[in-house]
Amino acid sequence: MRLSPVTKLAGFIATLALASAAFAAPPLAPKDAPEMLSQLHEDAQQVRDSADQLEVYNREGLLIGWRADASVLEDMRYEINQMDQTLYRLQSIESALPRNEQAEISQITPAMVELTNTAQLAINFLRNNEDRTWVPAYTAYADEMYNEASRIAAQTATGGAQTVTGAKVNPAAETPKSSNGA
Repeated sequence: MRLSPVTKLAGFIATLALASAAFAAPPLAPKDAPEMLSQLHEDAQQVRDSADQLEVYNREGLLIGWRADASVLEDMRYEINQMDQTLYRLQSIESALPRNEQAEISQITPAMVELTNTAQLAINFLRNNEDRTWVPAYTAYADEMYNEASRIAAQTATGGAQTVTGAKVNPAAETPKSSNGA
């Protein structure tokens, strides 16, 4: 089922409306940063798990329809948009934060940009190639998203996440998978 140009345009406009909501969010105080970093950590773990689910679907090949991929990607898009908004808000107060939190924000920004871009590429590919979910160019997106989400989860596991929860995170559990599928 192909989406009409009008449907695609409506989806694009809805996405812009969601993104503009980040600019209307209430002001953020520096004391909120640890909780927001912790939320980024949790969201990154969720996105990583969704990317892993996409990889499972990719291994099943033609047994899993494109709609399953689309459903997972839609959930990921929502989570990633939330993460982007959180990062934007953190960046707006970054200069008022302690150095360790500034460092976390600086470390996760490149991974967040890559995650956002890769998710958009995967969504666009699937929109235009519903019957080609087996193509290596598409299947590689899941691995890339897994790795970027893992980087974000690992980089937010030290400061903000531990400040809020007091939990000790096992860094070995947060490491990105190798590109060779192992």
